[in-house]
Amino acid sequence: MSNGAASGKTRRLSLLDASFLYMESAANPTHVGTIFVLKGEMPFDSLFHHVEERLHISPRFRQRLVFPPFNIARATIEDDPDFKLENHIKRHQLAKGSSDEGAIKEILQLHFGRVMDRSRPLWDFTLYEGLPGRSLVVFAMHHAVIDGVSAVDLLDKLMDFTPNPAPIAPPEVPWAPASLPSPSEAYINAVRDLIVGQLEAAARSAREFLRDPTRAIEQARLLAESARQLNEQIRAPIVMTPWNAGLAVGERSLDWLKTPLAEYRAIRAAFGGTINDVVLTVLTEGAARYLKHHGWSTEGNFRIGCPVNVRRADEQITLENRVSMMMPMMPARPMDLVERLQLITDETRRIKESGAPYAMERLNNAGDVIPPAVIAAASYTNTRQMEALAELIGVSRWQPTPAGSAATAIGINFIATNVPGPQTPWYLGGYEVTDCIGLLPLGGNLGYGVPIVSYNQNLVFSMIANARMVPDLDRMKAMVLESFEELRDRVPDDIRKSFPSRPQTVTAA
Repeated sequence: MSNGAASGKTRRLSLLDASFLYMESAANPTHVGTIFVLKGEMPFDSLFHHVEERLHISPRFRQRLVFPPFNIARATIEDDPDFKLENHIKRHQLAKGSSDEGAIKEILQLHFGRVMDRSRPLWDFTLYEGLPGRSLVVFAMHHAVIDGVSAVDLLDKLMDFTPNPAPIAPPEVPWAPASLPSPSEAYINAVRDLIVGQLEAAARSAREFLRDPTRAIEQARLLAESARQLNEQIRAPIVMTPWNAGLAVGERSLDWLKTPLAEYRAIRAAFGGTINDVVLTVLTEGAARYLKHHGWSTEGNFRIGCPVNVRRADEQITLENRVSMMMPMMPARPMDLVERLQLITDETRRIKESGAPYAMERLNNAGDVIPPAVIAAASYTNTRQMEALAELIGVSRWQPTPAGSAATAIGINFIATNVPGPQTPWYLGGYEVTDCIGLLPLGGNLGYGVPIVSYNQNLVFSMIANARMVPDLDRMKAMVLESFEELRDRVPDDIRKSFPSRPQTVTAA
């Protein structure tokens, strides 16, 4: 039930959308975000009026969640008659003389140190003031209502592509929100949707079986095969790392680097694969070198969680989660970079050809028949047990598995999500966006993740880690950069001539 996102009509969250609410806790919020670095010192009024003029581009800006009593069904997204823009456009004054490093630390504390208010629309902008010659603006939105692809689509509509855009036309029809459903109405609607959904699913299955029994049996076989594929992927042992050897509760750290997109195209032309394969090559090699530097075992494999957009080419982009997960396995030992790229290319091709990314989507769709209260209770219990364990052992004194241990981790080693953005600059309130730095949540035993954004002919790697589990994130960044530069320098001269230019690699911290 997702066709209401563009029209402003009521829409009930999908199972995948709702999962980001079920797994959320005060210690591990699940909203995502982007830090925009602007050229020049932006006045707060400019940000406020820029967003105010564009509220009508998406109904989501003025919609909130409504939860039915007893969690009998997943929440719906409804127009919020109490919407006030001042609740969503904020400012934060940095201390005089603040450095970039100090500003980022404050952003991380404020961004990850809160859970978004579910009684309001789940987004906000915050302007960080006080850095000479530039401004930082943080856009945050809950993962329950957006994924990477839909976030970029929303920002494409919100931003300008010129510092002096034409006046914004007002909406053809003024916004007129309906009243929120009462608890009894929300309960009745939830029961109706639950019954109708179950009956429609049963009727659809019966029709498909009567129309084509062979195809219906094949669909059931595909679902069982999807569960088997996912089980095999998750059960395969993976190497233990410092960022998996504990619970990712507490302070976050962030480091990032920016490298020219043209050089990834040249590497792809020289050695094959996709740009994302090149990205995974430098990330896994950097992680392998980090393990070796710290004396951790490199015997075994990494498993990388790579979100995959499963929208069809002709499918309209709506503000919801339409992603699955690809989980390639890669050696955790340092190795020749061209050999690693070829291994990754083969591995990602094998996964795509097997249809594994769509296996998880099929299982998510099948999960719609499970009562939300059951899923929510299980998620709540699991989250609270992990937090209790963290409190019991004392996260500040947690020591990872000793160096050289051959212990294995569970789940995935880290997230790497690659989101394509515009290749010309965005402008916000007339101020050029020079950099886009992604923010993603951490949780459980996942203490390291890397959102990658292609923007204005560059790839920006945002490395986010639990500060206790990865105390020297700058070293990880240096090893990823080292891996990229070594692979870039292996490109033959005739292909290197095709570079439009060889701009110096730009890094920031």
